[in-house]
Amino acid sequence: PLRTSSDFRALFTAGVVSYLGSMFTFVAIPLQAQQLTGSFVVVGLLGLAEVIPILVFGLWGGALADHVDRRRMILVTEVCLGIGSLVLLANALLPDPHVWVLFVVGALFAACDSLQRPSVDALVPQSVPHDQLAGAAALMSLRWSVGFVIGTSLGGLVASYLGVAVAYGIDAVSYVLSFAIFLS
Repeated sequence: PLRTSSDFRALFTAGVVSYLGSMFTFVAIPLQAQQLTGSFVVVGLLGLAEVIPILVFGLWGGALADHVDRRRMILVTEVCLGIGSLVLLANALLPDPHVWVLFVVGALFAACDSLQRPSVDALVPQSVPHDQLAGAAALMSLRWSVGFVIGTSLGGLVASYLGVAVAYGIDAVSYVLSFAIFLS
């Protein structure tokens, strides 16, 4: 499917770039929460703050994928995620970063991801011929698995050694690149 479908190639490539960047933030948010508060309880509460939007917006994401333009849904959520990364970057650069920003943006990220994922999944069958659907599904699964392992590993190294601001900056750049690739 990567060789024969330019639509799938754009969807896949944009998704890889975006997901890798997201994993930098995925690691950096709890690391920064622990650095700011010294409390693993706060890190746990941060996880809880991210689960609730997944439960709420996960249902809406599927319904919206059936009723709105899927490409537009992906682009809008990419913009929201990119703005969230910039907010995290700005917060990290403050002399005294605010913990509440991590909670708000973490919940925003979870909501946007829950709204975006069904649209991405629904575009795959539209972007490849039926006989290539199994290959496309395998590639999308590989994208999630490899992206998680590589993205969190690199994100952890960057956030630990270069700082969370650098990790957030890389994530913001990944959204710009993903947006450009998706539009091409």
